[in-house]
Amino acid sequence: MNPGANTVCRAPSMESRLASVLRPIEWAVLGFIGFVLLRVGPGVFLEFQQLAGLRTVTVFFALGLVGAVLLAREFLAAPWPTGSERMQRLHRVSSVVALLPFVMMALLAFTTPAFWNELGKARTAQVIPMLATVTLRVVGIGLPTVLVWLSVGVEVKQRGAFDLRSFVKGQGGRLLGALRDWAPLLFILSAYAWMDAVVGGKLGDDRDALLASADRALFLGHDPLELLQAIINRPLSEWLAFAYSFYAVLFPLVLGGVLMIGGRPALRESAFAIGASLLIAYVSYSLVPVKGPVLSRTFDVSLDLYLLGSVKEAMMDATRITYDCFPSMHTCCTMLLGWSAFRHARKLFWWVLPVVISMPFACVYLRYHYVVDVYAGLALAFVMTKVAPRLRHD
Repeated sequence: MNPGANTVCRAPSMESRLASVLRPIEWAVLGFIGFVLLRVGPGVFLEFQQLAGLRTVTVFFALGLVGAVLLAREFLAAPWPTGSERMQRLHRVSSVVALLPFVMMALLAFTTPAFWNELGKARTAQVIPMLATVTLRVVGIGLPTVLVWLSVGVEVKQRGAFDLRSFVKGQGGRLLGALRDWAPLLFILSAYAWMDAVVGGKLGDDRDALLASADRALFLGHDPLELLQAIINRPLSEWLAFAYSFYAVLFPLVLGGVLMIGGRPALRESAFAIGASLLIAYVSYSLVPVKGPVLSRTFDVSLDLYLLGSVKEAMMDATRITYDCFPSMHTCCTMLLGWSAFRHARKLFWWVLPVVISMPFACVYLRYHYVVDVYAGLALAFVMTKVAPRLRHD
């Protein structure tokens, strides 16, 4: 007798089918969109120019660089097949076409008199952001043709010939897969810009006084920000300003390293931990609006940011929204990026460790956050290190 003869086979429910189709980070994004719709309505999504803000462009640019590095590594590792000498020559000659947008954009950018006039007027600390912006544009314009050139080379090396249909099918599938891995995080990072409109409808007054009181309670009646004024000095300020500004670089650096070494499953795990934390923070910004000490208080001792002050302003302050303190995402995301590097790109971890361990202190020293914000960021990061591996989507 067949013991399974009386077993009833049930079709999977709609919930289980959706759970298998959507990844955890995609569920988190849908939940966040629902929160925004309930909070302020659909009008906030009509600000399309904010969906391509500086943070999103930077990460998308980093995605292109990571893709180029991965393709270059794959291209160099694969040998040319026997009998493909003609294709080799054509591919080498076509490299001129692939690099042409780089060259033209660089000539246009660096031979423009207006650029050199502005560079001559700029202070020393402003030169780095200006050069970084121009470089971003030059490389961003040139990346697409280089990616296509490398993809064609990989296709020929793998198949011994170039077939347009198989190329579009194979590389198109890889592109769509990469976009799905990165798109939720790109959306989440872009959401920071239009969260200003969401938090604008905050509930009640600012909570700065409440968090300042909590800080004093933690330090037995003393204000930690006032205590820190006794140790302010230029070298320490410069280093902490660098660590705080390096936050923008840490995202593409670590996530790119995790993808290259740990592969796409490792990237998805890291992206979920960071993306879900950011979404939780965005909701908290709306429910617990806090400006931070730098916008709500005055201090007797100024910070000595003679060199990196302008760099920090260009990379961090220029794109900051008003209420973005509780919890500290500089702390939370830096801890999670360090955790991801430790798990999946150990050699890279040791290089970024000084910035990772400096970040919580930098957030308070530079007066962006209260100590309570930092503790909340650390707690959220710890929770995500436990949740993300359990929800890993391979």
